[in-house]
Amino acid sequence: MAMYEYRVLQSAASAPISHLNERINAMAEEGWEVIGISGDTTVNVIMRREKPQAANQPQSSAASVGQQT
Repeated sequence: MAMYEYRVLQSAASAPISHLNERINAMAEEGWEVIGISGDTTVNVIMRREKPQAANQPQSSAASVGQQT
């Protein structure tokens, strides 16, 4: 199962940057992080955040392998 969910924000390059900044800041408060930005006539911002069920699972199950009682 994937540990992250992804979202792409798009904005026309001619649009005010303040609108895109506000969207990025609001999403950052929800746990999203920017992982890439690209574009020419359209600005694409790729964001990700950890899935809620992935956050509750242990980091690695390898630590418990071989430890039997």
